[in-house]
Parts: sequence; structure tokens; C-alpha cells
Amino acid sequence: MADTGKERGLVPALVIVALLICVGTPAYVAYRNWADPRTKAGMTEAATAYLDAWRDADYAAAYRWVCAEEQRKHPQEEWARYHAAPDIESYRIVEVVIEDRGEAPTGYYVEADLTDAAGKVHLWHFELYDESDGWRVCYETPVDRR
Repeated sequence: MADTGKERGLVPALVIVALLICVGTPAYVAYRNWADPRTKAGMTEAATAYLDAWRDADYAAAYRWVCAEEQRKHPQEEWARYHAAPDIESYRIVEVVIEDRGEAPTGYYVEADLTDAAGKVHLWHFELYDESDGWRVCYETPVDRR
């Protein structure tokens, strides 16, 4: 008789799991199809404003697009000295990515080709964070294209 009680509890649990899979998965996919383009648009806007200001050597404006964590670590003067090179003539956003990393937090980044004054193109990777006042550039690294 004890086995019958366990079996009765198993059926409702299986029904709930089946419903979560059948309803939850399509709902998640629909949400991502709606949310991702909006998120990518915000990321692109932030990266474009940041890169426009950096290209124009308007370091105060570019610094406003830097995340709060980086601003705490690096005062504006120090940050501006680091960003004086490379001298960016132009840029092109190559890719805007929302990366599901399994157990790790989702990654949000923009990759852009930066053309320096000598005409050399450098690929840069910009990590973005969504802060209370919008998307901000938090980490940037040049990428070696070997």
C-alpha cells in the first residue's frame, strides 16, 4: 500500500514537469526573441556614444559611458591618459552579442574594429553592463587577430 501512495505523488509531479517544459520553454524563447533585439539596440547605442566620444578625443563624454565600477577604480584623468592611444580615426561595430554562459552570468559585449591614425585596424572587445541609468562600457580589451 505504501508504494501506491508514492506512485500517486509521482503522477502529479510528472504532469507539472511536462507542463513546465511544454509551456515554459516556448515562453522563454518568445521572451528572448522580444527582449534580445531591444537589449542589443541599447548596447549598440551605448557603444556608439562611447566610441564617438573616444574617437573625437572628448574623454569627459566617453568617461560618462564608463560603468560605475571602473570609474571608482580609475579617476577620469588616469582613464583619459590611457585612452589617448590609440588615436582612433574611425570605428565599425562588428558584432553585438548576448552570450548565455550556462552557470555564469550572461555576457553582454560589443566587438568593434577601430582604425588608428596610421590606418591600421584593431579589433576591440567591449563588455557592457546594464546599470540603473542604462548600458555602460565596463571592460575593454584589444583582441589579437592572429
